Amino acid sequence: MKTDTPQAAGQDLQRLRGADEVIGLLDGPAGAYLHVPFCSWICPFCPYNKVRADEDLASRYFRALEREVVALRDAHQARFGVPFTSVYVGGGTPTLYLDRLQDVLALVPTTGAVAIEVLPTHGTPRVFDRLAGMGVTAVSIGAQSFHDPVLRRLGRPHDAAAARSAVAAAVGRFDTVDVDLIVDVAFEGAESGTPAGSFLADVEACFDAGVDQVSTYPLMRFGYAPFGRAAHQRRREHAVLAEVGELAERMGYERASVWSFARSGAPPYTSITRRRFIGMGAGASSVLGEDFLVDHFGVATYSTAVEQGQVPVARRLHLGRWAGAAYDAFWQAYAGGVNLDRLGEDHGRVVRTAARTMLEPARWVGLMRREGASLRLTPRGFNAYHDLERAVTYALIEPLWGEMLREHLDEAADLTPDVPSDDDFWARTESARSGPVWRMSRRAFERPVGSVVPEPAAR
Repeated sequence: MKTDTPQAAGQDLQRLRGADEVIGLLDGPAGAYLHVPFCSWICPFCPYNKVRADEDLASRYFRALEREVVALRDAHQARFGVPFTSVYVGGGTPTLYLDRLQDVLALVPTTGAVAIEVLPTHGTPRVFDRLAGMGVTAVSIGAQSFHDPVLRRLGRPHDAAAARSAVAAAVGRFDTVDVDLIVDVAFEGAESGTPAGSFLADVEACFDAGVDQVSTYPLMRFGYAPFGRAAHQRRREHAVLAEVGELAERMGYERASVWSFARSGAPPYTSITRRRFIGMGAGASSVLGEDFLVDHFGVATYSTAVEQGQVPVARRLHLGRWAGAAYDAFWQAYAGGVNLDRLGEDHGRVVRTAARTMLEPARWVGLMRREGASLRLTPRGFNAYHDLERAVTYALIEPLWGEMLREHLDEAADLTPDVPSDDDFWARTESARSGPVWRMSRRAFERPVGSVVPEPAAR
């Protein structure tokens, strides 16, 4: 019998011996998430799991990824009788090894969208045509800005002209074209070399170009990333996002989530807000309903686990019924509101009743409003969630990822034991935030019994 207490998660994790048991944790068909951790250039602001591109390591990695994909695909098909509901490819730089990625995608059937993140310098008509031929239906272009001073500060490997060119080449080729923009309110004005209002100008340029969605991410300052920590000017961020909302309304767009604005009627571009998904690849996460899994971050460690026939899960958080419902409600709110009926269908009527009671104070103070079976965020609610999402990221995600990134350092130490492993790695893992919330939560992220010893790729 499944228990709702995190303490039992370690025992459950020991029993995750195969893909069938992972899929067995699902409460319905799921999407697939594929992680490609390779980059030819390390951007200092990006906190995601990544390593510098290496041909030998990549060849081994993609062989392991294919093996994991086939195992989970077959188990998903056997249990639910349908393919994955969607496919999302993230990174890293997913378009760096297109030949190998094409082989992997050919193994992943889906009834829904196939989405991928695209570096602007890769966003050429030839590459987009190839992606469309591979079944890709949605792209997210990591433009970040159309102003060169901002791109130089972010350490991006492209200029503003490449970003504009990629957007122009993508529009009209796919069902959904999303553009990522970074908002850093502290880096605008005379002293920065970037004109005031540059971010709003970037958003307007996307709307003018006819993109389907613009994702306006605030610059997150992870302690372990090269940018390091810095204070946020949350009131200025609230004001800027409110201006984006007004601009969107004037130009035929609407707020699709806390940080995204979509053209009215356009298919949404989503990743973390999908209801359920299975993560595959080094650093991928899985959201299964009452369980949250994280694969090994180390590329060699991940590959070794798959080669040895093991499930490459490094951490499991058993949420149980109530925490699982809270997780679902949290990400529903990110997309604009909490659907109480959907919570009831997924977790039971008692959860629906409890959620309605617990969220009612948010309506009283003007953070939410009732809309049918949903409680929708108001403008004040979006601001509050903006702050909450960042607080949760720093309190839980950053320390978890900081610990997981140590696998890269352990692998480097195995390869060159006489050389300090931290010297050549982009993340200062010892600088990751680790406050009281993480210290209380850490025990719930159980590890598998025994450890996988990475076997270095041939060099």
